[in-house]
Amino acid sequence: MTQLKKGITIYNQLPENYDAISINSGTVHHATQTAPAVSFQGFNYVPRYNDDAYVIKRDWRALNDAEIRCLQANGRRNDYNTVYLGDIPGKLKEQFQSLSLAGAANRDEVMEKLAASPEKTKALSEQLNAFLQPLANKQPFKFHCIGINFPNIELVACNTTKLPAGYKPQDIRYMGMHNDGTKDMTIYTANKAGNRISINIGEESRSFLFVNLSMVQAINMLKKKIDIVEHNVNIANIGRFFFQHYPDYPVLKIRQQPYQFYIAPTDNCFHDGSTLGSSTLDVTMVYFGNFQY
Repeated sequence: MTQLKKGITIYNQLPENYDAISINSGTVHHATQTAPAVSFQGFNYVPRYNDDAYVIKRDWRALNDAEIRCLQANGRRNDYNTVYLGDIPGKLKEQFQSLSLAGAANRDEVMEKLAASPEKTKALSEQLNAFLQPLANKQPFKFHCIGINFPNIELVACNTTKLPAGYKPQDIRYMGMHNDGTKDMTIYTANKAGNRISINIGEESRSFLFVNLSMVQAINMLKKKIDIVEHNVNIANIGRFFFQHYPDYPVLKIRQQPYQFYIAPTDNCFHDGSTLGSSTLDVTMVYFGNFQY
């Protein structure tokens, strides 16, 4: 395993502290590792991936002292060099619980539960804004989505916009470890895209997986392996090249209990989410902004 480098750090306010974080020895091409089977709401299938997807090795272990020191945030933390971890406030947690989202079988049921209690949903929105505004550093923020994933998906990110209406879960092709960079940015401007906050509002824990390297760090490492101009390495394909040439660079896994959040610069790092080991619907609430905790 390549030694962890000083890069994107973690500001950890979880009660579990660093016991919530584990590390592995890198990534492999998806074709070399069979995905765990999914069985939920009558669907039984083995998830499939995009052709060029890379997935996580499964040799997780606890962080050692040197790795913890390498990851700990300092006073220079900001929205592009730090992952923030914490619990949402008690009043906000109670507001989520009052909507009784537990037991939902799919996205439609989640939305129906929200729509069924307009007064509670309005109160939730007010509590969310009260929580998010101090984190937004006087910058605008916006609601992105309520994320819904099946249980026991090892890597959840996928693009369903290209699938036909009426698609089945087994039709999905998962992306594997990736960055969220778009055509509006480059490898060198991904650090200006802000970050996201994702709150776990499901019934079970989930995981946030990430590589603690910025896009600039990743491209500088690739320059030691290949001619990046000749290979036309860009924001859309840098993940494929990085995992091909640095398969032993470790991935970090953060266990996110219900009503815990992470804030992460997902345009500026390789990452994904995981519901592996769960048996109920995964539900998250996601906002985009320039958050700091």
